Amino acid sequence: MSLRVYAVSNSQSHSIGPLICEQVCLGGLGWLVMYFADGLNREILNKIYQTLTAFLSRHSKAFVIRFDVSLYDSPSHNKIIGKIMRNISGKLTNYYNKTVIYGWVREQNNMDDKCHYHCFVIINGHNANKTKITFDYAMHAIKLVVDAKAHFPDYCYYMVKRNDLSSFQAALYRLSYLAKNASKENKPSKVKGYFFSRITPRPQQ
Repeated sequence: MSLRVYAVSNSQSHSIGPLICEQVCLGGLGWLVMYFADGLNREILNKIYQTLTAFLSRHSKAFVIRFDVSLYDSPSHNKIIGKIMRNISGKLTNYYNKTVIYGWVREQNNMDDKCHYHCFVIINGHNANKTKITFDYAMHAIKLVVDAKAHFPDYCYYMVKRNDLSSFQAALYRLSYLAKNASKENKPSKVKGYFFSRITPRPQQ
């Protein structure tokens, strides 16, 4: 089957940063995702795709924000990031009066390094269209945890519209960073390496 590819390497309205990519098939379509020498975790990549498509089946616009959380320690659990993300999600849900979903992956560069998390939140795009509110709530949530700090990277937010393949491609490409295999092998063996909010696609009528 030939794949249809929707890339936006020359798009000014949907910036995805430097384009170093590979082609994958998700949902029967060809998409561009980030390329890494150690490859991508397809289970995580599929989760990202399913989460975004399920959200868009329920909302015609999705505002996606990606950020990082670093710890000053490497605990044998994920309680800290769980607390941080629940705090951010809860505050945004109360502010917008809309459901917020989120996800994170855990990474650690080597056994002596401190662990860090790559995270995202997805909000109804009809209500949220600015990063400042999310940034402020994220920073507030981080301040409640002494041993953590947050960072918002370049190209950290995207407005994705249902049936707008170029905006979907831009967000998917950026979020595919979370699926890289590198730096994920050093976590404790019984500790979860990722989490995604549970959301099911809206039943077709």
